[in-house]
Amino acid sequence: MSACEVLEQIPEANFTPANFYRNADDAKAAVSTVYDPMNSSNMYGQIMWILQDQATDDAEWGGGRSTANQPKNDLDRYTFTPATSTFQSLWGTVYQAINRANTVIARVPGISMDEKLKAQYIAEAKFMRGFYYFTLVRLFGGVPLQVAETTSLDNLTIPRASVDDVYKQVIQDFTDAEGVLPASFTGIDRGRATRGAAKAFLAKVYLTRGEWAKASAKAKEVIDSGVYDLWATFPEAFFVANKNGKEAVFEVQALSGGVGEGSLMQGFMRPNFDRVNGIAGFGDDPVTENLYRTYLPTDRRRDVTIRLYSATSSPAAPASVLFPGYVFKYLDPTATSNGDGGNNYPIIRYPDVLLMYAEALNEQGPGNAEAYTVVNRIRSRAGLPALVGLTQDQFRDAVLLERRLELAFEGHRWYDLARTKRLISAMKAQNPAIVVQERHYLFPIPQVDRDVNPLMEQNPGY
Repeated sequence: MSACEVLEQIPEANFTPANFYRNADDAKAAVSTVYDPMNSSNMYGQIMWILQDQATDDAEWGGGRSTANQPKNDLDRYTFTPATSTFQSLWGTVYQAINRANTVIARVPGISMDEKLKAQYIAEAKFMRGFYYFTLVRLFGGVPLQVAETTSLDNLTIPRASVDDVYKQVIQDFTDAEGVLPASFTGIDRGRATRGAAKAFLAKVYLTRGEWAKASAKAKEVIDSGVYDLWATFPEAFFVANKNGKEAVFEVQALSGGVGEGSLMQGFMRPNFDRVNGIAGFGDDPVTENLYRTYLPTDRRRDVTIRLYSATSSPAAPASVLFPGYVFKYLDPTATSNGDGGNNYPIIRYPDVLLMYAEALNEQGPGNAEAYTVVNRIRSRAGLPALVGLTQDQFRDAVLLERRLELAFEGHRWYDLARTKRLISAMKAQNPAIVVQERHYLFPIPQVDRDVNPLMEQNPGY
């Protein structure tokens, strides 16, 4: 301490871009950070459920069920504003993830390592960047488009790109990834982005854009790949032991065992009067009677997707809850805390691909035999009779209904209602007291981000 000479040393324990991107292990770690935000509470740890489920006719607080979380109530009742914290939480996390992807794309090419593995890691980062921008553009419309690594705090105020330009980037990223990613992974690498996942997302992008021929072609490539198939029974798709199985096209990964990477779904979606291993749930995504009654009593998916409690069930529901239906498909009976489930969250499951294929074929002309075949595969597993002899409009309605029933609480309902312009009518049919307007086909740009970036215009009506 009495020395007069100051030693200048670089702390070896601190990583910076200058001392980190040196080898293949660094590259793999960097790619892992691009996936990581998906499992945070600001994305599929919770907020995405609020946007994709609680803002639809599938879930609603009320009837004796309540939450003190005001943003959840606002999304549920469509009383949200640009200041609602949900939007800023998601927005910030997604852009953090996008910058991580940009950094991988910029830095990994300079690492001396196996060239094939290097190309794979870059393709994974492009896939994830496409995924994150696809999330933003579907929810908010045009957004600032940043495809270069952010290295300083200068020039961060950029205007929103057009919807078309964002989609152009999304398609480019998924297409680049599709040409490089492997068909599948094994061992601890299962769950990483694959060629089939890139194709499936391209199909979904084209479906969202109404480019039916492209959508059906990409979905058919996934079907013809031979990588995916349906489980024999519907419950098998949600067994923890079957995660990353033959129906899994792309899933948010969860690891139980007290390591901080478990799923929140099994606890958050279970009601507070149902305790598993001594732990009560929180009752998120409370199921509407509208959804429950939409299932036929013979539909084998209903009681796997939804558990309907009663005053005499075990456990018994409080008499104050008028319709005690809760999400059941993600229960992990071995979990020892609400945040430590082993359940993956299915972002794209194989039945989604089949239904996209059927919808896109029908939009190109009625009476397509292949469209009937793939839908009836799903209906047969559910114990329902085959569809026959429908008009084009009837088949369109049947496929959208099948999507609702097969994919409930897997994050598709809001997007399906928005892209087909049925959000207003569906919400009115479920609860006329919830007033949904034309502006609600897009969520508002977060006010906090507009305050710091005056170049960002707000969505109409907000």
